[in-house]
Amino acid sequence: MVAPIAVYAIAISFYPIIYSLAISFFRYRLTDPSQTRSFIGLDNYVRAINDEGARTAVINTLVFVVGAVALEFALGLGLALLLWRDTRLNKIAAALLLIPISLTPLVSGLVWRAMLNADFGSIGWYLANFLGQREGLTAQSTTAMLAVIIVDAWQWTPLVMLVLLAGLKSLPVEPFEAAQVDGAGRWATVRHLAVPMLAPTIVLALLIRTMDAFKLFDVVFAMTQGGPGLTTTVLNFDVYKQGLVFFDMGYAAALSNILLVMIGIFAVIYIGVAGRQRREGLRVAAVRARA
Repeated sequence: MVAPIAVYAIAISFYPIIYSLAISFFRYRLTDPSQTRSFIGLDNYVRAINDEGARTAVINTLVFVVGAVALEFALGLGLALLLWRDTRLNKIAAALLLIPISLTPLVSGLVWRAMLNADFGSIGWYLANFLGQREGLTAQSTTAMLAVIIVDAWQWTPLVMLVLLAGLKSLPVEPFEAAQVDGAGRWATVRHLAVPMLAPTIVLALLIRTMDAFKLFDVVFAMTQGGPGLTTTVLNFDVYKQGLVFFDMGYAAALSNILLVMIGIFAVIYIGVAGRQRREGLRVAAVRARA
């Protein structure tokens, strides 16, 4: 009974990863008429380390991931706390806030690029006339990455909000009733009670968004094409350029494997934090049970 899903997982997940790892050790260009592959060992990885463009892409990726995930978490937690009470108005507001998730990231990027255009965009017009941003946010190296982060946060903050809101609604009510009887204020209750109890859900939300943020491509492709210069060229977009623009499949595979390792490192860190939070929660529960 498990065989069909096992075959599907091998075909869709494991085989592409193994194939990508294998060709990363070869010089393999699709533009080569003979289509021959020559084994070069770790040369593609050494090239990636020495490639200034690849190093810039790695730095841009980390800047984007940290900036976007931090902004989405802060906004998502704030919205979740605002919508915590189970009222009809909050239900309607939560449903409306989920609309950006339903849009394709490529479409979101194209729409935002049009809105940020300094010549005819609705947002670009206000920025040009009131803030003096005549070139538009995506046309300047100092603001292009900020624009990409804002668009990503606009689309995916509702997802973080939804995960955290589900976590808040699953918390037991007894500790909050006891805190209210003791005279604890709303901010103290949130800071010292709700957030610590929500820690496993917070780690889950951060893990989901961090892994997805590393794979950013659509918004960059639609809004900036990695520019101006290399300002918004993230690692996944560099993989696309090397593989599907320059057709250097071996080097593109090496870059994609580096990206996979980066995602894996962050995943291990988050899972380790989640494990510690779970063990701490079980320890506290055991102490309370004995008391």
